[in-house]
Parts: sequence; structure tokens; C-alpha cells
Amino acid sequence: MKYFKPIMATYLLLLGLTIAGCQKADDYSSRDTSGLKPKPVDPGPPPDPTMVGFDPADADADWEITGPRAVDKGSKKEGEASLKTAIVTNEDYCHFIKKRPTTVDTKLTRENGQFVFWFFVSDPSQLKADGQIEVTSSKESDKKEYSWNLAPLIPGLKPGWNELKLNFAVADISGDGGPDLAAINFFRIYFWTKDKAHPDVTIAIDDLRFRQRPKVNESFANCDADTNWEIVGPKSVDKTSRKEGEASLKSAIALNEDYMHFIYKRPAALNAGLTKANGQFKFWFYLSDASLLKDDGQIELTSSGESDKKEYSWNLGPMIPNLKSGWNEMTLNWSDAAESNGDNGPDLAAFNFFRIYFWTKDKSHTAPLTVAIDDLRLVEKP
Repeated sequence: MKYFKPIMATYLLLLGLTIAGCQKADDYSSRDTSGLKPKPVDPGPPPDPTMVGFDPADADADWEITGPRAVDKGSKKEGEASLKTAIVTNEDYCHFIKKRPTTVDTKLTRENGQFVFWFFVSDPSQLKADGQIEVTSSKESDKKEYSWNLAPLIPGLKPGWNELKLNFAVADISGDGGPDLAAINFFRIYFWTKDKAHPDVTIAIDDLRFRQRPKVNESFANCDADTNWEIVGPKSVDKTSRKEGEASLKSAIALNEDYMHFIYKRPAALNAGLTKANGQFKFWFYLSDASLLKDDGQIELTSSGESDKKEYSWNLGPMIPNLKSGWNEMTLNWSDAAESNGDNGPDLAAFNFFRIYFWTKDKSHTAPLTVAIDDLRLVEKP
């Protein structure tokens, strides 16, 4: 019995240390992460079910490329690589040609088809406004072919990667009726620099594919800056009141004045691939007091770089009773437009000029009439 008390004391001491140790551990959060759920990965948009690949440009088999070609696994837009070359100093020409061993059935029609690929150029300012893009079902150029002139696209290219979207509906067709869209087997792009006295210009392509084209919705002018605009009165770039992008363009018909116009001369003509039957011109139009407007004026869209030539026009007068104070979305069907006399109207593949002009009922309005426009677009009818 004489050992019992020391043994019990020792036991109680150990028990106390054990309990204290457990209590101390409760001050720390658990390191067990088995119950934590990782943040789900955004899968992005679903794949386009109409997409049909022509060539991923991951290898150079069956390709003919001018210059120092390479399979580039560093700079690419899809898959494992892109195909790269350069127009070197003292040279001025480049082409990429692909002859497929087997044909591709696009499952598309001229009305709904689109050819899409990525095009890289290190300095587009060096490119001559010339060249062509072709797809054929004859395994060679100029037969059973759709082609698109590259010249109208060059002013819109930026240094780096550009996604080119080419609608079948606006392609030129070879004289033999064009390609069999169920048997495409040939691609070519060719172009030049403006001269041979240039630094090396790097060129690459990637991810050539066909798809059903989305509804056309092309920006004609975003109104985020006043470059290439002529506007009556105290014009300003308004970043507060806008309908799209960074800003709208604002002015006012001042006291003792009664006239306003907005004119835009687009540096590069726009080909939206629309027809008179399916084309629309849309923009946002702001009025601080719509009741002040005279039932007069006109909206014009041309391919001549000026008014009254190669023109579609719409009278503003009939629209004015339906305008409200504030922002109004203007939707103008090309099929309802008047055409300029004697020149068959505009080239639908080369719109480059816009004008709207109008008046107040008189000059004695008691406050300036604030006016603004935003987001000019060429769109396809729903």
C-alpha cells in the first residue's frame, strides 16, 4: 500500500498533461482538407457544333510555304503549334498553300458558310494592299474556287494575331460554278510587302476551319473618340452618358441656332457581307428634348466617302414623332432605303461614310438641345 499513493499521483499527473495537450490542440484549425471543394474551373463557351476543321497547322506536312518556314510551338492560337515564316529583307512575296490528301465536307451552303483562320503579322503596315485568300475543291488554285481579296482586310490588321472571318456569301466564284462544299481540299493565301526595303516581317497562320456564320453584327463606328468626325457645335467625347463601349459623341444645338449634323468618314471601308434584303443599319440617338425637332432631316450611309453618291438614305421626318427624350435605338432596313440617282446605290461591300442632319422647329428654343450618338453598326435582320 505504501507504493499506491505515489503511483496514483503519477497517474493523475500524466492524465492532466494528456488533457491539457488535447485542450491546446483545440486552439489550432484542423489541417484535414479532405472536406474542402476546389473552385470549379470555368469550362468556357460550348464548342460550335457546326465547326469543321480544315487544318490545325500543327505540322507542315502537305504545306508549301515561302521563306524560312517553321513549326512554332511557342506562338500559337490553338492546338500544338502554328506555321511560321518571314518575308525577309530584300524579298517582297509570301504564300501558304495546303493540299489536303483527303477532302473536307463543310456541311455548309454559300448562304450560311464561313471560313475562319488565325493570321499573324508582325508589322501589317509593311503589307501592300493586294493579295488573295482561296479555298477550292480542285486541289489547285483558280478552279472550283471561292476567293476573297486581301486588300480590304489589310487596313484592319493589327500587329500580332488576327482572326479572319470570311463569309462564303461574299466570296468571288470561279467561272466553273465554284467549289463543291462537300469536298474542299485546297487553301492558298498570297500577298506582298510594299517594297523590298523593309525589316523582316514575321508571318504565321493557325487553326483553319469552317463553320456556320453567326448573324452579322459589325461595328461601323463605336463613337469612343471623335477622330474622323465632323460635328456641328460644342462637340465632346462623353464618357458618362453612353450606350456601348467607353463613350458617346455629344454636341448641342445652341440658343439662336437651329441646325445639327454628325458626319463620319471611315478610314477603311466595311464589308459586313450583307445584302439589301437582310441588311440593317443601327445606332443610338440621344435628344434632351425630342419635342424641339422639326419633322425633317436625313440619315445617309454611302460607299463613296461623301454624301449623295453611292448612297442609301432614310428620311428622318417620319421617325421624329416616335422619338422620345433620352436615348433612342434607330433601326433602319436597307430594303427601305432610297438609293442615290444614276449610280445604282452603294457598294454593299465598301461602306465608308455616314451623315445625319436635322433642325429644331425654330431658333427660339429656351434651352440648348443636347444631342448625341453612339454605337453605329451594320447588322443582319433577326
